[in-house]
Amino acid sequence: MVANARPSMTQTLTQYLASLPPTRQRHGRQELTRFVQWCGRDRGVGELTPNEIGGYAASASIWGADTADKLKSVKAFLTYMQKEGIIEINLATHLKASRSSKSRKRVYFKSSGENAELSADGYANLQSRLEFLKGERIQIVGDIQRAMADKDFRENAPLDAAKERQGMIESSIRELEGVLVNAVVIGNTDEGGEGRVRLGKKVTLKEASSGKRVSYIMVDSREADPINGKISSISPVGKALMDKEVGEEVEISVPLGTLHYVIHSIGKK
Repeated sequence: MVANARPSMTQTLTQYLASLPPTRQRHGRQELTRFVQWCGRDRGVGELTPNEIGGYAASASIWGADTADKLKSVKAFLTYMQKEGIIEINLATHLKASRSSKSRKRVYFKSSGENAELSADGYANLQSRLEFLKGERIQIVGDIQRAMADKDFRENAPLDAAKERQGMIESSIRELEGVLVNAVVIGNTDEGGEGRVRLGKKVTLKEASSGKRVSYIMVDSREADPINGKISSISPVGKALMDKEVGEEVEISVPLGTLHYVIHSIGKK
């Protein structure tokens, strides 16, 4: 399958399971289903980003113990997608479990006191993730009730683990709800600055010396994905470009020195 076919997560999972021997199809299926739900069943696999994969691994502890073991099936799934040409990069390398409970992260998309400016796709992805976590909230209540059936609360590891997971789920739900309620969905209009670099715009640059062109899409930091050309407006490159017009010269600092570009065009992504 070619990479630009853009199959959905559900379609790709079905294809992957069909490629496995019958004896292996059940192994890890629950974790794979959860991963697909977390990413979005109907979402195209080409939209997955390294940051999201890393976020899933960091947050996987909310689904119980043996995080590293649970992630093995997801890692095999991601490796399969690259080998089949469904995705171009090896996302499996970004699937690393936290080494200790102290390093566990609850963040899905970093929140802040400021309003998030998200694309329509970014907003829909967060909504999907929120609904998924609300479903997990219901399931964890049942896990706690079963753990409480053990009357020895002094050393009830399953109960302690379930309560910890409940706290992490609730924290993530509050975080996502906070981002969504204050989010501003950006479009492709030029309101407030026609012809200038704004969030949601595709900016094409021309290197002053070689004439080589490169394009970026300006996004909120919560959607940044440099590998796919989506750069944050608060990154060094983003700061250099924001509010500039076609024809303006910009200097961008990189490890090897300073690059000089001219803004060639500003358009819709």
